[in-house]
Amino acid sequence: MRNLTGRVVAVTGAGGGIGRATALAFAERGCDVAVLDVSADPAEETARLVRSAGRRSSVHVVDVRDGDAVESAAAEVVSAHGACHVVVANAGVTSAGEFAAESLEDLHWIVDINVWGVVHTVRAFLPALLTADEGHVVTLSSMVGLLGLPHNVSYSLTKGAVRSFSEALRAELVTTDVGVTVVFPGAIHTNITESARGNQAGRLAEMGRSRLAPVVMRPPSAVARAIVKGVERNRARVVVGPDAHVVSALTRLLPGRSGLVGRLTGRMVD
Repeated sequence: MRNLTGRVVAVTGAGGGIGRATALAFAERGCDVAVLDVSADPAEETARLVRSAGRRSSVHVVDVRDGDAVESAAAEVVSAHGACHVVVANAGVTSAGEFAAESLEDLHWIVDINVWGVVHTVRAFLPALLTADEGHVVTLSSMVGLLGLPHNVSYSLTKGAVRSFSEALRAELVTTDVGVTVVFPGAIHTNITESARGNQAGRLAEMGRSRLAPVVMRPPSAVARAIVKGVERNRARVVVGPDAHVVSALTRLLPGRSGLVGRLTGRMVD
């Protein structure tokens, strides 16, 4: 996208973490921001911060699992701002633990948010992007979307699906003025671990609250900056963080060897 000034950006899961940081990063580049989140109060706070940066913002409370609700929210965004040029399908959840111990309820929960949430969001906003002079779709995968990791099977399932969906969509839209960027963050210091499910969810949440977390994990702003740059340069892939770059390299150097990681992490969780 050649010029971001004056563009309208819609961000799901914008009530905190990567979503809020992304909303603010686009606002700092001169964009107006539609804040979409399942919780009203965090969304209002993000919108307040966007306005403090001197840009217009609207709030849309929506559960991305509900396709009809996302369609309505997309229409509200266009009505409020007159257009939409960029959509960032960021809303997501995580899980940790052995696949055999996961309930079907939890599997449906993570797939409904991480996969169907992305599909609903992109389908709802794509017509507005296609009618704009320029448009861009950003999806959030993960380093586990590059290499499925043990004890993250369900999360890997969803993020691998996002990766394939995004790559295919970019190829399909290549003759249009809509670009697609898929983002692969490594460990990012957000509150996503607090809502994690799976039999290792408690341990994951403790890691997120530890004193070392801000040191060993990248801040959400690092992902936000990479997203903005990816949109400006129409990058197909954006990898964020040294751990994600290592995983990306492993997929090329040692394809199909995630069992080595499994032996290591298996000792760590036993």
